[in-house]
Amino acid sequence: MRPTLILIFMAAMVCSCGSLRQLQKSGSQVPVLGSIGKQQSSMFKKEFQKVGEPHLASPISVSLESTPLSGKARARYNRYRERMGKAPLTQTMDSTKLMGLKYYHIEINDAVRLVEALNAAHNSNLKTYLKENTKLEVLSSMYFVANAELSGKMDKTEKLYLTTDQSGALSLKMGNARNGDSIKLSDMDIFDYRTASFCWSKDKRGKLRMAQILLHGGACPGNTEANPQKLNKTPDYLKL
Repeated sequence: MRPTLILIFMAAMVCSCGSLRQLQKSGSQVPVLGSIGKQQSSMFKKEFQKVGEPHLASPISVSLESTPLSGKARARYNRYRERMGKAPLTQTMDSTKLMGLKYYHIEINDAVRLVEALNAAHNSNLKTYLKENTKLEVLSSMYFVANAELSGKMDKTEKLYLTTDQSGALSLKMGNARNGDSIKLSDMDIFDYRTASFCWSKDKRGKLRMAQILLHGGACPGNTEANPQKLNKTPDYLKL
């Protein structure tokens, strides 16, 4: 009887591991840089749920950096591959190729222009939504391994931009913001990302406006607030 119970237990463990792998895989997809959404993290996955994206009337500069894939970055990438059901790197390539593998880090580096875009009239609906949902953030940076074709192009490009394409969707462009090569998400193994939160203030007319984007974390400075509703509260000394 005991061997039978052990076999049943082992079968259950295999099934649960398969289910867990599927659960992790479902949260592995990341939308394009600049997307607006909510980050949800748990023990099993880190997920960014997109709710919208700004329309960019003019391109926004994006920084690009390449680094050898080693140490903690390689460990994170291997965990990503596991979530996606892929074999570890050591099983897919020899040590020589593994030593030459690198990853890319791209990040929005023009917060001023992005703030201007979010305050623009054509993004008024998105701005209203952000004011009412203070936990929403912008996807500000990505860490990824590119396929061979994309890697070759990125190593040659001098500039990278975030723009809105002819279909009205956000797009990453290499070289030229208008007619440069677009980067496809399918060519990127995005194994990590970062988000940035918003700070609000009031203009001279007393209307709420986006004041700042905290690309590198920290608290909202000066008279700005992460929760715009706090700007509408009457100070205690005025209530007396």
